[in-house]
Amino acid sequence: MKFLKKLFRKNTKEEIKSEKPKKKPKGFEVELNELKDKLGEFLLTSKINSGEIVKKENYKVLKSATGLYRIEGKEKSGIEYSIIISTMNHLQLNQDKKITGLIQVSEAELNRAIRLEHSNLKSFLSKFSNLKLTEKSLELLEEKNKFSWKEVLLWDKFFKELLFLKLKPNSIALLLITESDSFKNLFIDNTTKKQKRIISDELFFLNQGVNSSEMNPNTKNFNLYNFEEARFEFLEKIEDIKKMILNDKN
Repeated sequence: MKFLKKLFRKNTKEEIKSEKPKKKPKGFEVELNELKDKLGEFLLTSKINSGEIVKKENYKVLKSATGLYRIEGKEKSGIEYSIIISTMNHLQLNQDKKITGLIQVSEAELNRAIRLEHSNLKSFLSKFSNLKLTEKSLELLEEKNKFSWKEVLLWDKFFKELLFLKLKPNSIALLLITESDSFKNLFIDNTTKKQKRIISDELFFLNQGVNSSEMNPNTKNFNLYNFEEARFEFLEKIEDIKKMILNDKN
């Protein structure tokens, strides 16, 4: 019996020793800078404006414009392929002053839209309820759509604080990674100590990949590579508060 107790205690100690020590947060600034570096290394598509991004043994990927790519290669059977890839709905103005682009919509919405008369492109595109266009694309549709999130910097402090209350902590962490220092300063100046602690934890979790689908398939949070979704949420919340500001003035 004594022998079994000794053996049990010995095995327990060995198991404890073999366990990997839990990683501890390195602090807001360190976690943030590490995540910026990780994302920068990951985004090969952002390193060039146009041309060849990668060339492998059987294929290559080229960049035509922001969000628009092409993969070219050859199958083992000898059949060649050239396929356009779009990472977003976007419009652009080419050298001939012609608006071109690529958008994806449902078959039903397209059929509803083409049954109507449209005086301009904006009217046509407005019929697609889930169509998300980049800021540059919106500017092409209407001059007054020119927008920079930095107009938030001119808001009253109350509305700045409200913006951070409306945004998910997970999204704020991603925006800190992808946006300029102006956003970081906005966050620091308009959030409480408790909010800062929460966001610091979010940065740590992102750095550990806890929010990734591999680590947690059921997570509702965005992982490091879902920064575009965080950006759309950011713009939506800005629009919501702009409506509040307008109503407040009236």
